[in-house]
Amino acid sequence: MAAHTDVTSSADQTARAARPFDNLGKKHEDAYGHLPEQLAAIDWLLARLPDGARVLDVGSGTGRPTAERLAAGGHRVTGCDVSETMVRLARAQVPAARFERVDIREPAGIRELADGLGPWDAVTAFFSLSRMTRADIEATLARIGQWLVPGGLFVFATAPSDAFATAPSDAFATAPPDAFATAPPDAFATAPPDAEEAEVPWTGQATQAATGHPAATYPRLLRDAGLEVIHVHERTSASDVDAPKHLFLYAVKPGGPDVPAHALTGPYPQPEAYRGRHELTGTGWSAMEARFQRHDIAPVVDALTGNERVLDVGGGSGAVVRAIAGRLGACVTVEPDAARAATLQSLRGHGVTVLPGRAEGLPVADGAFDAAVATWVLHYTDDPDAAVAEMARVVDPTHPEAKVVLVQGAPDNELIALWNRNCAALTGEPPDHQGHLLTRAARVLARRGFRDVSFTRARIDVLFPEEGAEAKARAAAEVLSGFWDTGHPRLAGLRQALLPALREHFAEGGDRFTDDGVILVARPRGMG
Repeated sequence: MAAHTDVTSSADQTARAARPFDNLGKKHEDAYGHLPEQLAAIDWLLARLPDGARVLDVGSGTGRPTAERLAAGGHRVTGCDVSETMVRLARAQVPAARFERVDIREPAGIRELADGLGPWDAVTAFFSLSRMTRADIEATLARIGQWLVPGGLFVFATAPSDAFATAPSDAFATAPPDAFATAPPDAFATAPPDAEEAEVPWTGQATQAATGHPAATYPRLLRDAGLEVIHVHERTSASDVDAPKHLFLYAVKPGGPDVPAHALTGPYPQPEAYRGRHELTGTGWSAMEARFQRHDIAPVVDALTGNERVLDVGGGSGAVVRAIAGRLGACVTVEPDAARAATLQSLRGHGVTVLPGRAEGLPVADGAFDAAVATWVLHYTDDPDAAVAEMARVVDPTHPEAKVVLVQGAPDNELIALWNRNCAALTGEPPDHQGHLLTRAARVLARRGFRDVSFTRARIDVLFPEEGAEAKARAAAEVLSGFWDTGHPRLAGLRQALLPALREHFAEGGDRFTDDGVILVARPRGMG
């Protein structure tokens, strides 16, 4: 790690840094609270944080949107800001988070954050380092690298110095009249790229210039801080309120577990071993599929934006492959069951190519596709680890949109809970745990370079519109037992065992079970 100068600031410097933010108050939120790249960065974190993560928001401002959205996600958020006005606003607006007036350049502030509240699963710093000296920026980034737990995530945004050096003279002409219209249009046009401590107008005030470092320097600074840079994005807009360029970086601290515990891979603790495959018949699946109200296919297809060569594993009834081919023009699917493969051949006119084969040994070359998809497949395989490894093998990791997409059951899936409570013991099978499959898959993918992993929920309902609770319960017993255990010698007993729980479920007047899924998207680290 490169050496950093530990620069501290005096009380006068702290007051000087706080003054413009004290004066701005909520106007700062009005101007900065809706940047789409910032909202996207927060969503990126929410999809990757473990349940109840400790998160530090450096320069938390009014608490919105960062602390508010992270706290709403169930995480333990601490915000720090140099401005007492901002801290008061944040405490009032986001009571679910903690906010402290801290100058992270000061030894006392550093000790409070590092020793009293950390370590941190994630740190965010949205434009809060922009008005520091270069030495302070470097020292702060180095400390953040130390504060993060192994595997911890860092999201950072700034206005790099070359943004001001190249600002066109009319860059601020369209600034909102109630925010930054008082800044002269040429305020930043003459700021030299290596300027240090220059005083320029900002929101009608004089404050330390947001010069910092050029954009190309920040990835190196994060690496010097012991972090691995995952994503770099520059946003350029002549209508920005204070700079024509914003730089967003995502990074991770190496050394953590391949996949941290995530709320969507629960419940915890997970089993130690795979329970073994479920059986599936065409008859059982058809009866079940007729009851589906699926909202998982559209987000899977949306996740494939930018892909052209997609492999689907386990084509099934063809609902997913048809949707993929409809969006992209073509899709290749591998289906092990001969009868289902024959049925899928009817989709050739829709751009679907069907190949016979097993998930554990895909009949395609290394890197032949830029994405691979498997929806509700892993629990029907003999070796889910081998199946996921095969999917990683056939995806070209150099493609800018390379990814593996998996869908399995959510931890609060009502049908899985019903089976575990009422059927597992009767059939002599171990309980089902879909989150265990997703965790195993993420670990396999991480070992093969697909270490940028996100989890999102997808809604699926299974409908029973029959009249009356008894009719619903009997229809559900027939459909579910046939779906889970067609051909089981105790199938009739299984139906009877399900009826009491089904009657209780439908007695409240509902007409469905939730069969929610979790979408895992894994990308090679360093890609989008």
